[in-house]
Amino acid sequence: MSIIAGQAVRGDNFWDRPYLMADIFDVVESGGHILLVAPRRVGKTSLMYRIKDTVNNDYIVVYVNTQAAHSANAFWEKLFEQLMDEEFINTLKSKAKKLYKILKSIRVSEVSIKGIKFGKSKTINYAKAFETLLKSLDNDKKLIIMLDEFSQTIENIIKYQSIEEAEQLLENHRDLRQNHRLLQKTVFVYAGSIGLESVVANIQSSKHINDLVNVDVPPLEYDDAKSFALHLCSSNKMTIEEADIEYMLDKILWLIPFNIQLVAQELKRLYRREPIINSTVVDAAIENVLKHKKDFIHWQERLEIFDKIEYNFSIDVLNTLSTNGKIPSTEIFNLASKHKLEESKAKTVIHALRYDGYINNKEDARTYHFNSPILRTWWYRNVAN
Repeated sequence: MSIIAGQAVRGDNFWDRPYLMADIFDVVESGGHILLVAPRRVGKTSLMYRIKDTVNNDYIVVYVNTQAAHSANAFWEKLFEQLMDEEFINTLKSKAKKLYKILKSIRVSEVSIKGIKFGKSKTINYAKAFETLLKSLDNDKKLIIMLDEFSQTIENIIKYQSIEEAEQLLENHRDLRQNHRLLQKTVFVYAGSIGLESVVANIQSSKHINDLVNVDVPPLEYDDAKSFALHLCSSNKMTIEEADIEYMLDKILWLIPFNIQLVAQELKRLYRREPIINSTVVDAAIENVLKHKKDFIHWQERLEIFDKIEYNFSIDVLNTLSTNGKIPSTEIFNLASKHKLEESKAKTVIHALRYDGYINNKEDARTYHFNSPILRTWWYRNVAN
C-alpha cells in the first residue's frame, strides 16, 4: 500500500470499509438515491471509485466530477461528455447493448442555452435528453450515476449565475429521481466537499433533496485506524511498535485517512535518515506536516463561499477556538452580534463548519472544539496570529 495523501486512491491503495459498501448497496438495491454525508478529506471520492471498480456485471457505473461546472449548461455538458467517452461506451458492449448502440450512433453536436442537440436532430431539453438515454438501458442492468462535487456545482451556479438556475437544476434532478419509469434502472449518488444540505438550505430548496438517503462516511474507528496505520507503515518497510502507533493516533485524534497518510508520509521521510520510530519521531513528523501550507490552506479558502459578514464571523469563531481550545455557544452568538450577523445566519454558518469537518460539539452540545488538533495548531499559527 502506497502512502497517498490528498488524492483519491484505488485498487490495493484503498483501505476497505466493507460496512460502508454494504450500507450503500442496501440503498442501491432498494431503488433509493444516495447523498454521501461526510466532511472533506474523509475519503468520499475514493469510496466512489471503489464502487466503480468493484461492482458486478449487474451494474453500469459512470463517475463524473462536476466541480468546474459554473452553470447548468456546463453541468449537463460534463455529464454527456462522460457518457460519450469511448472508455465508458466500450464498457457497455457486454453490459447494455441497447444503450451501447444508441451512444455509438450519436454525437453531441451542440450545447446551448436551449438544450442539447444530437447530430442533426432538433434541440431538446437536457433533462429530457438524459431521461431518453436512461430509458434505453437494458432491463436487467442498473445504472449508478455518481456525481462528485455536485454541491460545489450548485454553489458555483448560485455565485456565477442565479439562485433560480440552481433551483431549476435541483428540481430537474428530483424529477428524474422520481420518474417511475426510471426507478428500477437508475441510482444517483451525490457527494461533495461542501455539504449539499447546507447549500440548499441557504436558498430554501431542501425540498428538492429530501428524497435522498443519507449514507454517513465517518472517520475510521480507532481499531480500524490502528490496523490501517500499521499496514501503511509495514507496507512502506517501516518498523514501528504498537505503542507508537497508538501515540500517533492519540496525537492525530481525528482519524480520517488523510491525516494518517500525512503523518505516515513524514515518518517515512524521517525513517530514511534514521530507521527508528518513537514518540519523539512522531512529534517531529507532525511538526513537519504543519509546515506544508498546501495541505491546509484549502480550509481557509473554503470559507470564501460565505458573504463578507459570514466570512469574518467564521474566521473569528475559528481564531477563538484555535486560541482557547473550545468555545461555548454563548460566545459564538456574542461574536455573531459583534459582526451584526442574524442568529439564524450564524447557526447556518456553524452548521456548515460542523458538516465540513472543522468543528464538533459531540462531548457537550453547548461547547465546540476543532475536530483535528493538527488543524487547530496550523490555524493558530497561520491564521489567528
